[in-house]
Amino acid sequence: MVARERLLALKTRITERLTLLHQRYARLFWTLHSIWALFTGVVVLVLAHNRYGYIRWVVLFLALTWASTLFFSRFAQASSAPGFRFAQGFVSYLTRIMYQETLFFLLPFYFYSTSFPSWNALYVLLLAGLAVFSCFDIPFDRALRTSRTFALGFFVIVTFSALIFFFPLLARVRTHHGLYLAALLAFLAALPLALRFSELREGRKLGAVLLILVLMLGLVRLARPLIPPVPLRLAKLRFTTQLDPRTLRAGQEFEREIPAAELASGKLYAVATVFSPVPLPTSLVVRWLGDGRTLRSSRAVEVMAHARGFRVWDVLNLQRLKLGPGHYRVEVWTAEGQLVGKVRFQVLP
Repeated sequence: MVARERLLALKTRITERLTLLHQRYARLFWTLHSIWALFTGVVVLVLAHNRYGYIRWVVLFLALTWASTLFFSRFAQASSAPGFRFAQGFVSYLTRIMYQETLFFLLPFYFYSTSFPSWNALYVLLLAGLAVFSCFDIPFDRALRTSRTFALGFFVIVTFSALIFFFPLLARVRTHHGLYLAALLAFLAALPLALRFSELREGRKLGAVLLILVLMLGLVRLARPLIPPVPLRLAKLRFTTQLDPRTLRAGQEFEREIPAAELASGKLYAVATVFSPVPLPTSLVVRWLGDGRTLRSSRAVEVMAHARGFRVWDVLNLQRLKLGPGHYRVEVWTAEGQLVGKVRFQVLP
């Protein structure tokens, strides 16, 4: 009896001591952990360079995170037992880690496929902002716990961004098809986190869900110019005044500056090399711009982008359109409206 009382007293003292230490050093601990999370995120960002094969593991871990979150929010009976609270807290911690590492993993690939400056750079800045914010454990955890809208929105954005990358790589679908598939799957994954199955039987809520899905797919269609065409990227773009269309063998090549005297041949070719880590069917359009207007837009060319790079070219007829000294731009777009890359060049006097 005495031994039991001593054991209980010891347990009480240890609990009080741990509680005191938690109250005193919790903020310091999470601050140091935030710094560590930011450091590990940078390490993941560096190590992710050209490691396209890891995307399937990222999607798998996201699926496990989704399943564990769904289990504790829907199927596990709420309990104040220490074991349940520890498991719930541990899953919450793993969820935050998964978000952090997923975002930092995706950033370099989105960066490669983004043209700066351009509108699709905004999407990369959004992902970078979310990645950095996810490293600040205290405000990030508070936002996930207290705001259901934020938690669902964050989940949808991270899942959507990972699946945009996933579908072209593994399913070999076109990038714009991948956008719609990613949006649909991200929406369906978020649905059980937001509503119970019994609620979907209500006609009004089911109608609202379908309306939101239609609006989401419509938003994706309108936002295509804002989303980088991962995993496609413009590897190189060169200019020449002589090109063999059959072999694509070029004469003297220019990068950014072209003397006006070199344009006497009457033609200026732009040869773009498009990279994809896997064979990927793509339709591309080359646009010439100058003086705030489109000088020429090519027809859509069907290509099979791959790791060695597929070259696509277009020619500007200088007998019909004179290029005076000044600054111009060539842009490569998918036929569906995503910017693959652009290059500025100058015609020198």
